[in-house]
Amino acid sequence: MQQIIENRKVSNGGRMNAGRMNAGIKILLCTIGLLLPPLLQAADNPLFISKNTHDFSSNPDLLERVKSSPHGYFRFINIVFSQEVCNRFKEMLITSPSLNLHGDAHLEQYAVTDLGRGLTDFDDSSTGPGLVDIMRFGVSLRLACRQLGWEKESEKLFDTFLDGYQQAGNNPDLVVAEPSWAAQKRAKFKVNRNAYFKWVASIMEPMPESEIEELTEAIKPYIRMMQAEDPNRGASYFDIVAIGYLKMGIGSALDMKYVLRIQGKTTDPMDDIVLEMKEVRDISGIECINAGNKIDPFRVLLGQARIAYTPFNHLGYFFHKDKNFWVHSWVDNYKEIDINKSFENVEMLREIVFDVGVQLGKGHVKHIAAPFDLQLRLQQNECIKNNYDDIKLQCRELEKLTVDAWTLFLQE
Repeated sequence: MQQIIENRKVSNGGRMNAGRMNAGIKILLCTIGLLLPPLLQAADNPLFISKNTHDFSSNPDLLERVKSSPHGYFRFINIVFSQEVCNRFKEMLITSPSLNLHGDAHLEQYAVTDLGRGLTDFDDSSTGPGLVDIMRFGVSLRLACRQLGWEKESEKLFDTFLDGYQQAGNNPDLVVAEPSWAAQKRAKFKVNRNAYFKWVASIMEPMPESEIEELTEAIKPYIRMMQAEDPNRGASYFDIVAIGYLKMGIGSALDMKYVLRIQGKTTDPMDDIVLEMKEVRDISGIECINAGNKIDPFRVLLGQARIAYTPFNHLGYFFHKDKNFWVHSWVDNYKEIDINKSFENVEMLREIVFDVGVQLGKGHVKHIAAPFDLQLRLQQNECIKNNYDDIKLQCRELEKLTVDAWTLFLQE
């Protein structure tokens, strides 16, 4: 309705330019009710999720993080966002190859750890069209530039990302220098196990004794698998020192998660190990990914093994309360991107963006089509080349839809 009004001929035969429409007229239109009401706008926006569809009462901090910025909201809507990518590229995806997918490739998933660097958190990994990851990261990048006041750089930065992706497709042995942000963070890493375990204890939320007993029983198959992989993990290796619920993250904040401190190799508490056990999320709302693996824990394990530069340790799974859970161990040092704090200049962001492009360009095809990896890489690069302009256009449109949906979320 607003666009119709802005384009309507005025009495002198000219047209009002939407970009020149002053704030006073917009306020007047809102006052007399000529703009679409929020509920109708929400119905037209496929990326809008109502607050009423989730119970935030047990995690009010999550609601505040979602409300904090368009990117905070974007992190919360991965399923509906990915489905919208499926819808927008439906015709093209008919001939698109099936690749390894990270599934939630946004900028704040990038981290540097004791093990390495790159995109982490593979809760939504699966297989399907590479555009799911490409569009997810592209819109995340545009929202980050918007948040930082670097909107004029967003197009060039997305080109940098796609360049890294295609270079890796042409040369899977490509080695990229560590981005300066990652190098700076790594230089400050130190090991203070006392402080580390105090922090772990501070984020553990109490569990009923009955559930502790149930979980202890449920993880026995996982323990047997870990001991089969490494016989040096003796009978006491997985003895539980502490256990609790875990409520962290944004996209995964409403999933069931546990954190366990186990004994490790010796009785020395300083070599204890921390395990995170996360519910395997149902991603059945995304139609264009492969249907057979939407609640399969192996989709998470394979995604991490194939896309991560260095996967976490103690990877495995178990079944509990009619749900699958996947498991990995934590590291002492873990720093992830914070859009508001991480970048001193555009060049620091550019280095990260290129690195992610290379990581996904390598990981998307890794081991999924052996011995025909070369053919798959060439096909995927050809797909990107032939649809380059449309990919960038859809990225811009999805950014706008995300911002509009966030605005409606705030108004609700």
